[in-house]
Amino acid sequence: MNFLAHLHCSPNQELVRVFNFTGDGFRGNHWKSHATDDMIIGVELHRFIDSYTDNHPLSKIAKQTIRPKAGKTAPIALDLLGDYFLHKHWKSMSGMKKSTLNVDINDFIETCSKQISRNTHLLQGKASNMWPHMNRENWLMSYSSIQGINIAAHGMSRRHPAIAILSDFFSQLESNNAEYLAAEEWFIKFYPELLLASEDFIFNHPLINK
Repeated sequence: MNFLAHLHCSPNQELVRVFNFTGDGFRGNHWKSHATDDMIIGVELHRFIDSYTDNHPLSKIAKQTIRPKAGKTAPIALDLLGDYFLHKHWKSMSGMKKSTLNVDINDFIETCSKQISRNTHLLQGKASNMWPHMNRENWLMSYSSIQGINIAAHGMSRRHPAIAILSDFFSQLESNNAEYLAAEEWFIKFYPELLLASEDFIFNHPLINK
């Protein structure tokens, strides 16, 4: 999943949320020797979310559906669409978490942005490099429209020419496209399962219960 979904799947704990956000920046397990509990839980939650999403049967079907037009970037396209559909279906999906029940998405993003900005010294990898631009240009809110997702995809394609097809995919995507409809169906069925799985992961984590 993309940035917004990772933030929403986090528990309402600032540092766990921040380390989930920047989880891609942690490679291997050597960092655990000097890590705090919040760091370990956040990074491991990030990895769990990615693995759960990638291996879920619904995700595999959705990627197969959009692959003819998205090519090898189908997993990336689905991640971006996940954030877009989280915006679109925020009212129903936010109600599935006690911490975001009746919370407006603008307020949620503002809270997360403040938490990340207070802890920029903890960010690792791409999140560290991207956060100043993400925050200044309010990327998390821009995912609310296909145009905003298209801009994000274009930027990714420009930085990494090997995935140029990603920009082409989003520039042609419309709400009546088969790919759009398949991705929305995936999100509506899959995301509630991801929320529950993430909550179970946190509840059963040994560092939570030690």
